[in-house]
Amino acid sequence: MTIRAYTPDDFPIVEQWAKARNMAIVPQLLSPNGFLVEDEQGPVAVCWVYLVFDCPRASIDDFYAKPGVEAWEIKKAWHALERAAISFLSKLRDCNGHPIRYPVLTTFADAKLAAFLKGDGWHVSEKAHYHILKPIVYEPN
Repeated sequence: MTIRAYTPDDFPIVEQWAKARNMAIVPQLLSPNGFLVEDEQGPVAVCWVYLVFDCPRASIDDFYAKPGVEAWEIKKAWHALERAAISFLSKLRDCNGHPIRYPVLTTFADAKLAAFLKGDGWHVSEKAHYHILKPIVYEPN
């Protein structure tokens, strides 16, 4: 598997993955810090890293995997994306060149991914959540 930066040209395939899982994806809400995992057949999974500036956490959100991919492939893709996210975060610097360190990485997950992540050292809050989105359209002044 290889990792590369997500580009807007990838959106149609990622949108298909989201729809296949009854999930919503809104391009206006996607971080510019996206990563895509590919294997020999093409894209397998994607996620975006979001930086929170008013509290010490970053998040891996909007994780989507290609429908029909085996669980072991999703786990392998997740590990690759997690490594990419941590590598990305380790390179962040403030305007004086000092490292910016996020001590906590968060994510939203379904029950299957949560069970995997719990066994992988993540702290899991075992509550049902719904990801609810609404794009805001502002009227011109």
